Amino acid sequence: MEIFFAFNQNLQIFFVGIFGLIFGSFISLVSYRLVSKESIFLARSKCTHCNAKLKIRSLIPLFSWILQRGKCLNCSAKISVRYPLIELFCALGFILTFIKFDCKIDIKFLLYLAIFVTLFIMVVVDLEHYFIPDILQFALVFFVTLLTIHNGGLNSVYDGLRPALAFLAFGFAIWLFFYYSAGIDGIGIDDFKFFLIAGFMLSLNNFILFMFLSGAIGALFGGIWQKLKKDETFPFAPAICLSAYICLLVGKPVIY
Repeated sequence: MEIFFAFNQNLQIFFVGIFGLIFGSFISLVSYRLVSKESIFLARSKCTHCNAKLKIRSLIPLFSWILQRGKCLNCSAKISVRYPLIELFCALGFILTFIKFDCKIDIKFLLYLAIFVTLFIMVVVDLEHYFIPDILQFALVFFVTLLTIHNGGLNSVYDGLRPALAFLAFGFAIWLFFYYSAGIDGIGIDDFKFFLIAGFMLSLNNFILFMFLSGAIGALFGGIWQKLKKDETFPFAPAICLSAYICLLVGKPVIY
């Protein structure tokens, strides 16, 4: 850690971005294996087309995809652009969070990153499979609870119930809006669970900002999704997860 802080700020940001790329690769792996039911840590990475085990040169985040021109070295099948995009957006998220903390690394910063990674996995799984695994909801509760205790002690855990219920009520209001305005179920049971956690994480101090961002991003994303996918339903996790993390980064201090 001391070696890291010996570098100037630009180099620190660079290395944080590198770690972001690495965790982006981890997000790609976890989001895929949670659905395929493969072991997250024990099974070796392989090509999804020919099942060939990937060598180290094919596992370098972002750069392997670029150097291989988006193709498998064994079967030449195209490798989805999801991988480099996830890695790039994760690196961006790590860098923005690092800058938010004035380029300082502490327990709170690491908890923010853990929350960010969990939210990102939720987004990817919901985009590709239209659900949020319960294990991710539990992981988010765990990290948010640690952050809450870190910020305000054990009593703040109990104080989070009221804002959690308020956010849940807001989720129900959004469901009513989409159901009666567009005739679709804009929010599923997994999204309702998330609203509870978001309220616990953000408190009523960020309720208005979260409400605005979720509605605006959800409506915009939903419209684009239906135009491109020709699908009456759309994943809502990208909107609420992005809104929650924006509130966590730039919203008001969490006060119950």
